[in-house]
Amino acid sequence: MSAPDTSDPDGNGLMGNSAMGNGVAVVTVDGVEKWWSPDAGLHPVTFRIDAGELVVVRGRSGSGKSTLLSLLAGWTSPDRGTVSWAPALDARRTAWDGVAVVPQVLALVAELTVAEHVASALTGRSPASGARVAATMARLDLTDLADRFPDEISLGQQQRTAVARAVVAAPALLLADEPTSHQDPGHVEAVLDAFREIAGQGSAVFVASHEPTVVEAATRVIDLTT
Repeated sequence: MSAPDTSDPDGNGLMGNSAMGNGVAVVTVDGVEKWWSPDAGLHPVTFRIDAGELVVVRGRSGSGKSTLLSLLAGWTSPDRGTVSWAPALDARRTAWDGVAVVPQVLALVAELTVAEHVASALTGRSPASGARVAATMARLDLTDLADRFPDEISLGQQQRTAVARAVVAAPALLLADEPTSHQDPGHVEAVLDAFREIAGQGSAVFVASHEPTVVEAATRVIDLTT
């Protein structure tokens, strides 16, 4: 079994764009592994994600991508190794401005409209948050769907709603599991633009994806092997 490859052929740990984060670690993973059966799980992996990075993890089905995102969210405990969050983040991991997640199962609430889903991540914020909700929905081509419910929109529109809910609060850490799997090329770019925007504001963005366009957008790529 080989260890996950977190570097490019030049050995500088980078693939895709040359921009890096600001050197402030948001989450650090040290020797983490998780096994669901003798043949299925995450092989040991060590890396860190800095504020301002857009990191993509890729690997074949069963290599542990979704498991890794669950570990980074704190939903699952590793069998070995440690996941450490920056102290300020650790104190607010359950808040949308702490850790926000775009799961493969989109977890939309049937009784909430598109706009209500996005606004829910900013509950308790200032009145100016309404403008941020509107801008986020416009970026993701959701404005005309504001008053619709999940069962009244397509799967791709539901997925962009989940993305909008995750990015609107510019969380310290955003975790997205195949967030463009139901998007056409134009909307893939819209999702990536939303991720780039919050990374530029200091968020650490960690995406599991196979899509070449998403991989090319990354500041760094982590390859999981089995």
